[in-house]
Amino acid sequence: MALLSLVAVMVLSGGAGLVIWTLIPAMWGWSPSVVLTGSMRPAVEPGDVVVSAPVRGDRLKRGYIVRFEDPDEPGQYVMHRIVEIDSDGALVTKGDSNPSADSTTVPPANVTGMGRLRVPWVGLPAVWWQERQYVRVGIAAAVLSVCCAAVPAGWNWNGPAPRTRKNRADLPQNGEGDETHQDEVDPL
Repeated sequence: MALLSLVAVMVLSGGAGLVIWTLIPAMWGWSPSVVLTGSMRPAVEPGDVVVSAPVRGDRLKRGYIVRFEDPDEPGQYVMHRIVEIDSDGALVTKGDSNPSADSTTVPPANVTGMGRLRVPWVGLPAVWWQERQYVRVGIAAAVLSVCCAAVPAGWNWNGPAPRTRKNRADLPQNGEGDETHQDEVDPL
């Protein structure tokens, strides 16, 4: 049971670490986004969380991965790479795995952040939920529940094992045998 408890602690700690890496940057104004599609493969996979930092429009450059409000669908956000900047400052964007650039240019004012940190796998349950893969969501919830239940299984609920006192007759007398002294015996 102790091994199961150790494995559960490792799984939960790893997952918690990934979630923390996703949320801590928010203290500096960065914001996380779950990637739901494969348009940015291989750089970003579906289920990854990309944490974006605010960026001024005049600092945008070709090659940056940016999150922006879709000019064709207000309220929807897209994360693509800038492949060109038009003479009027509009951004031409493209998903890395898409065969061609996006059909509508993006005004710099629509950019809500530049991708700075990719945290793998944290958003997979959101992707599964969106794709209606409820069995996978259920399995992930079950694994999480089993891990949470297994952590205390390796704990000793009876407290520490009792200490035993060595029989004083078995100790060498002063000056005899090894250099063991009375002050080295654990008192009860």
